[in-house]
Amino acid sequence: MLTMLRFLLLLLLAFTSGAAAQFTDSCTSEVYTSIKQCYVQYMAGYNISMIDTIPEYWDFHYTRRVLLDDDGLHIQPYVCQLGNTLSNCLAPYSCMGPNAYLQMNAANATEATDYWIDLAVTQYQCGAGYNLTMTEFYCIAFCRERYQPDVDQCDAQAVIDIQNGMDPCAAQQKDFNCQSAIYSNCCDWNAGVYICNVDVAGSKAVNPACVNAGLLTCPAPR
Repeated sequence: MLTMLRFLLLLLLAFTSGAAAQFTDSCTSEVYTSIKQCYVQYMAGYNISMIDTIPEYWDFHYTRRVLLDDDGLHIQPYVCQLGNTLSNCLAPYSCMGPNAYLQMNAANATEATDYWIDLAVTQYQCGAGYNLTMTEFYCIAFCRERYQPDVDQCDAQAVIDIQNGMDPCAAQQKDFNCQSAIYSNCCDWNAGVYICNVDVAGSKAVNPACVNAGLLTCPAPR
């Protein structure tokens, strides 16, 4: 996920003049207080104490990663239980967006974007993609470790393509197809489908234009 986050942040800059320009969401102070409480409860599920400041994103990510690495598939339903509870808690707030994390004293716009993308990916992994999350869990972990340099190259080429003038939506689709092929060849068709949908979920969080226009698509699972 680290590489995908970096690529999506670069993609954000391709669409806007800067990360802060993307943050047009705005809630009332009362709603921000409620959103913060959703995250206080969420972090408590990982034994992370939060009062007014959300943890540094990669500290949180590392805590969750260690839990998954230590307990494997056994702990994934619990991780998704926490994620779905968070999503349900946030569901009433249509104003929710990256600015909410700045209101929770996230260090900067990059941290806020990381959390916003993480929420979108969690909603896919623990929602529509849950069955694939469970069935592909170990093989995807194996392939990520073995072929991460190849996945990184997919992202790197997409950045080059955008810098060379390729339409950002087309560059993303090319990138996602590239990653999907790596996982399909390493695991099976559905692993590629899963990775594509994770990428699309993250992309939609950063800038929904390509997804909403139907320019980013993933094949159906088999």
